[in-house]
Amino acid sequence: MSKDSVKLLNIWPSMFGLRVHYALDLKGVSYDYQEESLSNKSKELLEANPIYTKIPVLIHNGKPICESLVIVDYIDSVWPGSHKLLPEDPYEKAVARFWADFGDKKLYDAGNQLIQAMGEEHKKAGEDFKWALMKIDEALGTIAPGKPFFGGDAMNFADVGLAPFICRFKGYQKVGGFVLPGPEEWPNLYKWVDAINSVDAIKKSTPSPDEVAEFAEVLRKRVLGAA
Repeated sequence: MSKDSVKLLNIWPSMFGLRVHYALDLKGVSYDYQEESLSNKSKELLEANPIYTKIPVLIHNGKPICESLVIVDYIDSVWPGSHKLLPEDPYEKAVARFWADFGDKKLYDAGNQLIQAMGEEHKKAGEDFKWALMKIDEALGTIAPGKPFFGGDAMNFADVGLAPFICRFKGYQKVGGFVLPGPEEWPNLYKWVDAINSVDAIKKSTPSPDEVAEFAEVLRKRVLGAA
């Protein structure tokens, strides 16, 4: 759809990078991909993001955009197309932004602690992660009752922000010891997960849960070995 020069700098296990993949693929934007190494960052990455020197970075016509949700917002503005991610209504837009940000503030840190922490910290991480998923289940039932996505019948900004956590669930369970309640307790969450996993644009870039779990296992062993 686009003849622009579009390039994504990322590493494959990054949930933040997945957000960018998802947004681009939902829009049908063609782009080049460059796999980075966090232990040996490319000159291009360091020059594109000199403040944080982190992935993901989207380079559009030579101009870098950093931070995953900022990038998704940018993509939605530049390529509005037929799949608009942010609603036009100001309140609905604010709600979508809130839940995307919720993933960063509540799910991400708790999930990391599930993989890396021990003892009481690990126990608390499990409680925090369960609480966060419960709130997502409740929100889906309130914001889009009877619908599969936060965006109703199609994915929106909140869905793109939260969807990358799904491929990490196996790692959280297998490596982090998290016990995921069943669909009878969280029916909206399970419906959402099934709907996300059925979207072709999501399948295109999502790594397998087994690969992500293996990566989590390596990370946990590395952290425990350094403790």
